[in-house]
Amino acid sequence: MKRLEQSGVIKGYVAILDQAQLGLPDTVIIEVMMERHDEESLKRFEQAVTEMPEVVEAWLVTGEYDYVIKAAVGGTAGYERLLREKLYRLPGVRHTRTSFTLRSLKQSWTPAP
Repeated sequence: MKRLEQSGVIKGYVAILDQAQLGLPDTVIIEVMMERHDEESLKRFEQAVTEMPEVVEAWLVTGEYDYVIKAAVGGTAGYERLLREKLYRLPGVRHTRTSFTLRSLKQSWTPAP
């Protein structure tokens, strides 16, 4: 372990919290399409998303949508609040598409060496 830490293979350690115990039992995957792709618009969007506590992961992606966001929410009401009070208020958001996850088949935080 020490060798892996010293060589940089191990980047750090985390505590994994139970979403349900936190009152956020549901996970949604939100695809976001932006109106504009100028540097300033993207930076503002990315900064705002990284500050949202519900957002667990977020990626800039290729394809039809620009971003994919994984968020922890408290049911449909929590999801609606995230959309209406946060995501839809961000300038430049053109369209979103969301899927509620039904159950996790696998969770891993790193590929096995």
